[in-house]
Amino acid sequence: MKQDSEYRKKELLVEAAKREFMEKGYSKASLRNICAKAGVTTGALYFFFENKAELFAAIVDRPVNGLKELLTEHFKEDGEYMSELDSVDNIEMDHSEFSDMLIEYIYRYYDSFLLLLSSAENTAYETCVDEFVDMIEGAIPLMMSSLDGYIYDEYYSHWMSHISVDAIIHVIKHESDKEIAKKKMRPIMNYLIRGWVGLVMIKQKRD
Repeated sequence: MKQDSEYRKKELLVEAAKREFMEKGYSKASLRNICAKAGVTTGALYFFFENKAELFAAIVDRPVNGLKELLTEHFKEDGEYMSELDSVDNIEMDHSEFSDMLIEYIYRYYDSFLLLLSSAENTAYETCVDEFVDMIEGAIPLMMSSLDGYIYDEYYSHWMSHISVDAIIHVIKHESDKEIAKKKMRPIMNYLIRGWVGLVMIKQKRD
């Protein structure tokens, strides 16, 4: 019973911290206010979390790392798929299944991702969006390396990486309903795939 009670206190602190961070941002958020909202003492907070940074991390770290793992696995599968192709013309343009999987994951931790997008300044996660852009951009040459006769355009790869992340962020910020977000994201994702193929994956000229 004591263990359940302690777990409940930690849950209350995390939920109260989400509200406080969303309302005031990380820097202006007050641990005293978080404790008051959770109905626990400051001593209880410090029993679970060393400081404000650790409390913020408890909200966002798992979702962020989980999304990175999901993308890493997707890029690996795409690389294996592309190694079997002889032309980018044969790439499957319908990525609706991946789009749904991406939205499903993000909306499982919807509050945490909103927090990252709105209140991560002055935290260890303030460059998180840029990290995802770099992650996508870094995956492209690896995927392209197995496709004989093609190279990738670095300029458009960088541009498309930003556009792709921004497109997902736009949907997240403007649509709180998961099923509607899925419907909106599918055509956007497929449009982006056409952009990747048309702008980034260039057939080498033969001498």
